[in-house]
Amino acid sequence: MPTFIPDKLTRVIAEAFAQTGVPADAATAVAEHLVDAELCGVRSHGVIRVPQYVEAIEAGKIAPDATLSTVSETESTAVLDGHHGFGQVMARGAMDIALDKAEGSGVAAVTLVNCSHTGRLGSYTTRAAARNMVGIMMVNAGGHGQWVAPYGGTAGRLATNPLSIAVPVGDGDPIMLDIATSVAPEGKVRTAHTAGNALPQGWLIDHRGAPSTHPADLYGPPRGALLPFGGHKGFGLAMIIDALAGGLSGAGCCVDPDAPDAGDTDGVFMLAINVAVFRAAPDFERQVRRMIAHVKTSPPAPGFDAVLTPGELEARSRQSQCEQGVMIDEATWQAIRPTLERIGVDLEPDMNA
Repeated sequence: MPTFIPDKLTRVIAEAFAQTGVPADAATAVAEHLVDAELCGVRSHGVIRVPQYVEAIEAGKIAPDATLSTVSETESTAVLDGHHGFGQVMARGAMDIALDKAEGSGVAAVTLVNCSHTGRLGSYTTRAAARNMVGIMMVNAGGHGQWVAPYGGTAGRLATNPLSIAVPVGDGDPIMLDIATSVAPEGKVRTAHTAGNALPQGWLIDHRGAPSTHPADLYGPPRGALLPFGGHKGFGLAMIIDALAGGLSGAGCCVDPDAPDAGDTDGVFMLAINVAVFRAAPDFERQVRRMIAHVKTSPPAPGFDAVLTPGELEARSRQSQCEQGVMIDEATWQAIRPTLERIGVDLEPDMNA
């Protein structure tokens, strides 16, 4: 398996974006985000996205030099426009605005529209936790990417509508939930499809509504659909996120069954909560750490070595790969190499695991 030193991989991916006209600071921000997703083991949001983003720039769907602007604001809110820039750049800026406002107001909410694919949501909510705040983020696809069937239905009518919440614990990694409201994000199906792997049972139905383990059945034609996690629970949460992220931001909700798979914008809703306004931060963090310790005293179930709290698996993966190198599966490596070679960027593995 091709393995790379993280800093080198980040530098080369940034160079690839720079070659397509992305300013250096934005190119670095996007590269850092993609490599960090790889480090966390979230490969569906990692370097496999490089060809997608390069093609979007070349097609004029991403404005590489766009800057974030404020449409309107109050002391504790902001309505933001990303002007079709990189989602990673715009969402990072939006979260920082929410956090700055929450420093004074205690709680701040922002919406963001006209930004491309925002990537791994946990990257943004953990920025809040690093500042001793709770970060909450919801994203829809602006009414596009309707991969997910409603509970009791067989055809896609909603996007995967992810949600992330990060809670600070003081020293150490935060509790960090980062989930799609479908059983799995479309990106994981894409990754399996690229690698030629079957899917687990319960992720997907084909166009007839029959269970399937074949990634190609999602894409058709005719198209199948992903299932919401937990049946009506994931379905209900997906609709709420579509209303808040798509409706409040103005990006749009899922209303057109013929909407294309990918639009030009994500709709984003963010909330930052300043813990210190409610409770002395050390006291709050102590309570959360005690809860974590209590939960982890549960004896592990068969097939498990230990109880892992939300975000712990990603943190372990990051630590391991920072030490041993970022491992890119062969199918992903072969998928991104032609794009890198076409734009004149040289990237060779540092080793093969």
